[in-house]
Amino acid sequence: MKKVVISLLTLAVALSASASAFAAEPAKNMKSSQKAAASVTDPYEPNDDPAFAPYINSNTSYTAAIDHNRDADFFNFYAKPGDFTLAFSRLSASKHTFNILVRKQGETKGETIKSQFGIKGNTTLSVNIPEEGRYYIFIVSSDAGFDTTPINPMPYTFKAFFNQ
Repeated sequence: MKKVVISLLTLAVALSASASAFAAEPAKNMKSSQKAAASVTDPYEPNDDPAFAPYINSNTSYTAAIDHNRDADFFNFYAKPGDFTLAFSRLSASKHTFNILVRKQGETKGETIKSQFGIKGNTTLSVNIPEEGRYYIFIVSSDAGFDTTPINPMPYTFKAFFNQ
């Protein structure tokens, strides 16, 4: 009788451990697939704050996406005084528009050097960088924070030209 009870307990523990492992596996896979999906649409995420944003180089193309209503993309760069040009292109049609700001990094939010709001298509921003230092590009949906309706990812590409 003891052998039967011990065997049943061993079997119950083994089945319980197996069931737990199988139950945990889909959640683990789901998280990794979500990460993979996010990296396909925007390889620079997380970049929702200048502190986590990648540094970009002049005359290099970057492709990213605004993936949800609260998504904001930041791209850092270091520039010397002179002309800064940002060539921006949308890669999908959407009723939502983009806002783009170029800011100097500072103690608080940073000083806005140039901004353009309500971008529906392709655009070019020209900016005069006043002094050598750290700057960032801020790209966000015009509806961020106001419209809570889920949006489809809005992919875009840009190339910046500046004195490094």
